[in-house]
Amino acid sequence: MVADRERLDAYSKAIAKAVRPGDAVLEIGCGPGVFALLACQAGARRVYAIDSEEIVHFARELAAANGFAERTEFIQIDSRKVQLPERMNVIVSDLRGSLPLFGRAITSLEDARQRLLAPGGILIPQRDTLKAAVIEANDFYSQLVAPWQNSVSDIDLSPALSLALNGYDGNQFDAEQLLTGPQTWGVLDYSTGARACAAADLNFSVTRTGTAHGVCLWFETDLLDGIGYSSGPGSRKTVYGQVFLPWLEAVPVQQGNEIFVRLQANLVGEDYVWQWEMRICGDGGNAGRCFQQSTFLGANFTPQSLRHRAADFVPSLSDEGQANRWLLLAMNGKTSLQQMAQAAAQRFPAIFPRWEDALHRAAELAARFSR
Repeated sequence: MVADRERLDAYSKAIAKAVRPGDAVLEIGCGPGVFALLACQAGARRVYAIDSEEIVHFARELAAANGFAERTEFIQIDSRKVQLPERMNVIVSDLRGSLPLFGRAITSLEDARQRLLAPGGILIPQRDTLKAAVIEANDFYSQLVAPWQNSVSDIDLSPALSLALNGYDGNQFDAEQLLTGPQTWGVLDYSTGARACAAADLNFSVTRTGTAHGVCLWFETDLLDGIGYSSGPGSRKTVYGQVFLPWLEAVPVQQGNEIFVRLQANLVGEDYVWQWEMRICGDGGNAGRCFQQSTFLGANFTPQSLRHRAADFVPSLSDEGQANRWLLLAMNGKTSLQQMAQAAAQRFPAIFPRWEDALHRAAELAARFSR
């Protein structure tokens, strides 16, 4: 991400324009803390840099190496749980995967806007615009389907093909591969409050004859007052790439064909469930073709796993769950991990054949839940 010059240059300009001497600044998902250092360079009085991963400790070293240690505070925590001593003049983040619809990113930004941003404060980015187009991606599509279409020693693998085609993949595509012009299918306005889900009905007109393999998705960002960049095909290669939603079959299309596409992305738990439908209208042998797909169909859920998520399910702890509960209750501020692990191995020998196995589990639980 640091090597992506288009991204880094745009964020550098936005931070330099937004931050004023004496400001309090928050970076969410700081990683190595580069944006935090840029905020210090712009004159911030105090910078809080938050990340849930241990890379914050390396970020602290970078701040010290650049002379900003006294003005920066690095905190390893989920931003939704942090309590800060003041409201922020500027909050900067890049909580994205290939798209801004990524895990709990949008809900984290909305929480920060409501709880941590000072009145009149600035969010960077201000908004992301979601884009879509129908694409010809013969090589990439072939790589996706070929392993399941070709038998291995006369073993039929084709039943797995539907799972592969009900998932999404990331890749870098060229603008010449697009079969339609791009259309906007969502705007995430963080400055006023963005919704974590997105949906749209789109009507594309095919601009050249070719073979359509699916839908390409990307985003364009406005960091601050027109400063931004695009992750789309034809722009300079960015760290994000594009998302490819494949169709169940490759479909020849002609110039002038109309393609109806319905897109929907719903946040369920910690991840998104995607749905995409397509229908071709107009002249040609493929008029009337339609596909209905979803990552839910590609997730290979079992009835039992779905039942365990039902609101009326009445759970009881498994043997492993009881072992985890015992370890958590043993964290009383008086007992060492070694003492806990040795006792747990004696109490739950089927779960922890060696006390070192119990130590590993206890350490994981302690890292997540202890103070």
